[in-house]
Amino acid sequence: MTRPPAPTPAEQIAFLGNIERLLSEGQFVATYKYALLIAIAGLAVQLGSDDGRELELPLRAIAEQFIELYWRHSAPYGTGTQSVLIQNNGQQALVLSIVTNLQRRHGTLMRAQASPAWAAAITQTARLISTMPLWRLQVLRNQTLDFLYEKSAAKDRITLRAGVAANLRRFHGMIVRLAQSEWMHFIQGLPSNAPLLGATSDLSEFLFGAERSALIAMTPALADAQNGQCLYCLRKVSAGHIDHFVPWSRYPRDLAHNLVLAHVECNSKKSDLLASESHLERWLERNNNHDTAIIKAGRTANIIVDGPATISVATWAYSHAAQLGAGAWVSGNLVEPLTGRWRSLLEAP
Repeated sequence: MTRPPAPTPAEQIAFLGNIERLLSEGQFVATYKYALLIAIAGLAVQLGSDDGRELELPLRAIAEQFIELYWRHSAPYGTGTQSVLIQNNGQQALVLSIVTNLQRRHGTLMRAQASPAWAAAITQTARLISTMPLWRLQVLRNQTLDFLYEKSAAKDRITLRAGVAANLRRFHGMIVRLAQSEWMHFIQGLPSNAPLLGATSDLSEFLFGAERSALIAMTPALADAQNGQCLYCLRKVSAGHIDHFVPWSRYPRDLAHNLVLAHVECNSKKSDLLASESHLERWLERNNNHDTAIIKAGRTANIIVDGPATISVATWAYSHAAQLGAGAWVSGNLVEPLTGRWRSLLEAP
């Protein structure tokens, strides 16, 4: 029997681009999607091959990986009424209740796996996966990417598409590290975890984040350049946020011309997405009309001033997004495809 060929270099690059889109454009209200991606990648290593074959994965096998992943997370992080880190925007993630019950009854993971309760916990977790993250993992703001597996009539398994298992095996370390990093940031970003995390919740921001005091110093100049309006919705801003127009997650460097004043809600909804071409046009016009004031404010706030570099970064970001077929944020949860107008806007003299 002839085995299907392994993914080509171009297919590998496209796969990684889709993983990037999944993590940056997906909507996350709990940590389940991160766990699901890690679980699938782990099973591809265990059960898959390096050629282009499809791989069938039973939900019970995924559920077992799920419980193992959350086992440490169910342990107390600190003391007090809430001692387990919250993993959901609302109430605690249900999987932690399943794991906590096993821990209370059996103590260790090995004992739990050997107990009669294990099969029931797997069934409950598999049902949870099927109703929650399984069919939402590949859903972006306004598109279903559908590159890992497709929805099928079989309710007890999924089939990874041709080449997916091989790519997950090849890039396993990278994908797991990315998912773990996003998982950590999600937990750190939940206000309900602040009492437990304390100062450690700011560690990543301290090491790799933007200098907040410097950004705040830019507020008056940006407000003046934008007539006191949010760059995105054009409504007046009384207490807004300083946003990186090209998101910090895509290019983690403070450039004065890349900073905009935005409503808290607009900043939150835009998140790690690029802004739409209409927002891009408005941003470029603002920078052109208020270049001198932005330069002066940036130098006063000790923020890098480099207009040409800012344009180069934006050109790279939009070009990369266009190559991936990524969407651009308009407002709320509305995302639209790039039309190519971004190129003429950024290349204009």
